[in-house]
Amino acid sequence: MVVFAGQGDARRSLSLLWRAEVAAPPRVGPGPKPRLSVDAIVAAAVAIADEDGMAALSMRAVGERLGRTAMALYTHVPGKSELLDLMYDAVHAELPSAYPESDGWRGPVTAWA
Repeated sequence: MVVFAGQGDARRSLSLLWRAEVAAPPRVGPGPKPRLSVDAIVAAAVAIADEDGMAALSMRAVGERLGRTAMALYTHVPGKSELLDLMYDAVHAELPSAYPESDGWRGPVTAWA
């Protein structure tokens, strides 16, 4: 299964990537405040993709992993396309930024691979 990042709304994706405050409607109903965060949603989505592959990734599966409904996720992430952008960014952020240079170019290439 081939999945491409950048398929969602660019403005929303960039807002989420930079964790900009998105204007949300004021809460008027009773009950506790939501405890989900974009970071928790992304971590759960990456874990599902790692364990079961991208074909198993859905908003419903992420919601179930977090003990919520899929609809609860849409308060924080507008859709699966934007979630994929966030996952792509999170996984690439885990790559090291410095490599050993003692062996010339082979050491850094081997460490990256």
